[in-house]
Amino acid sequence: MHRLALLLLLLLVCAAPSWAQTSEEQQRLDWVQQRGRLLYEIDRAAWVATDDLRTRVPDLAASGIRGWTVEREGAGYDVIFYAGEGDARVAGYRARVDNNRVASAELIPPAARPPLTPLQRRLADARSVVARMGQRPCAQAPFNVAVIPPERPDGPIDVYALTPQLNPRIYPFGGHFLATVSPSGEIMSQRAFMRSCFDAPLPPADVRSPMLFLTHLLDQTPTEIHVFLSIWMGLPVVVGTAEPRRIWMVEGGRITLSNIPLPPSN
Repeated sequence: MHRLALLLLLLLVCAAPSWAQTSEEQQRLDWVQQRGRLLYEIDRAAWVATDDLRTRVPDLAASGIRGWTVEREGAGYDVIFYAGEGDARVAGYRARVDNNRVASAELIPPAARPPLTPLQRRLADARSVVARMGQRPCAQAPFNVAVIPPERPDGPIDVYALTPQLNPRIYPFGGHFLATVSPSGEIMSQRAFMRSCFDAPLPPADVRSPMLFLTHLLDQTPTEIHVFLSIWMGLPVVVGTAEPRRIWMVEGGRITLSNIPLPPSN
């Protein structure tokens, strides 16, 4: 009965028109949609640049490379992998990523490696706060870390600690965290996006119009993690929220609100 009720509910959601949001809620949704897309693009830029770097430096562990930064540059991203510590960190590899692909890349000889810029040093420093967050990923592997460049050079930096995917057909919805870091390197705030671990398997290939459904009780609207995961999976994610009880469709970088309420709680 529960599976049948859920199927009927999803069919109604897909057919239902959207409610209008308040201006404050729409502003929040606009930010969430933009941030979710940005989070995916930054994570993807680091991923494809890492793959390219591994073709040039097969043994990264012995190369002295200690981390990376990602910065927006026009319509694409500049990815820098650095070596060294503190103020002595230098750029050892740089890549230009456009449309989620490496458009150009350069392995910099040790004698020609430039020091990191002040902003790159801040982005590199921000990665270290993950060890101070007191959180654990929902996988037997370290967090993937995505650092969002600040809106202004002296502004706070958002750091996402993301549970990595270990199975190509299973996506982690739990185990993702956000910390906001001050210019002095202190954690100003942090949050979890789910109270527990939750893995979502891809639907079977023969399922028509596949999508995923989950409830979310920590926010009144979907979050940037729902947007990030929908883009990552390439599937719509139906999110049920509480207070008020509503159902949302997250499809790629777009969030819409259905006028079908959630079923009564037991």
